[in-house]
Amino acid sequence: MTNKLLLATLYKLAPQRKAVAAVSVRTTVAIASCAALLTVLLLSTTTVASAQKREDFLQLQRDVATMQDQMKTLQKSQDEKMAALSALVQQSVDAQAKLAASLVTLQKNVESSLADQQSKIVVPVASLGTKVDSVSEELRGVKENVSAMASQLAKLDAKLTDVKTAISLITTPPAAPAPPPSAQISAEQLWNDANRDMMSGKDTLAMQEYVDYVNKFHDTEFAPTAQYNIGVIYDRADQNEDALKAFDAVLAFPANPNSGNAMYWKGMEQMKLDRDPEAIATFREFLKLYPTNDNAAKARANLKELGVAGAAKPPVHRTTKKQ
Repeated sequence: MTNKLLLATLYKLAPQRKAVAAVSVRTTVAIASCAALLTVLLLSTTTVASAQKREDFLQLQRDVATMQDQMKTLQKSQDEKMAALSALVQQSVDAQAKLAASLVTLQKNVESSLADQQSKIVVPVASLGTKVDSVSEELRGVKENVSAMASQLAKLDAKLTDVKTAISLITTPPAAPAPPPSAQISAEQLWNDANRDMMSGKDTLAMQEYVDYVNKFHDTEFAPTAQYNIGVIYDRADQNEDALKAFDAVLAFPANPNSGNAMYWKGMEQMKLDRDPEAIATFREFLKLYPTNDNAAKARANLKELGVAGAAKPPVHRTTKKQ
């Protein structure tokens, strides 16, 4: 591109140089013509000089000499202008050549700098992309681990609740029911057998014994607890639909010590069955009726997980001293 620019500049200056040369030629021709004319006039004057005075002839010679001097001065001036113009043209050509060389150098420097910058940027950007992908994979793994831990904690909570219930059943023997003595013995024996089998992990046998207890002794004090344990055994076996029905049956009894826990686990079964709107309603009702239950904090956490703000924590009543 620079060479083309230099050629274009020289091409533009060529007519000027030709014009200057033409002027110089025309000037030289004019001077020669004037000299020839003066020579002719001199000759003709010499022929006529015999009839004129000597002074006129001398004056004419002086005029011719003056004109020749003026022509020489004009020729010298034209030569000087031509030399100056040629020098300017040469300077312009040299400047254009230097400019072209500078542009070529500048272009090479720019291309080299751009290539260097590109090589420095591409590698870090590629490395950054790899690191971002790696971090994303790690975060995905952490999320999966947290979900697994949450599931394990939920199962552990269920087992702890079962243990707590079993301990309460062991430490609190069943009260004597109202029926005749034969029924009393049968209810107590069936209750103890069911609790013993549940504690030893014989869930199938314990389930049948609790069902028998609820069916035969529905109006006794421990019938709601037996129904609650039926729901716990179903939950252990991941039979969530049956567990939901069992916990719902506990709530059909009059208010009893298992009502709060049964309502909480009803909401848990609804969550496991992906019935989120029903679970939200159950947890809200649970927090409203049983705000101080041991599972209240877990219910609030579940509501938060479902994307709903749970009920506020129960207010702490403080007594103020009178002044």
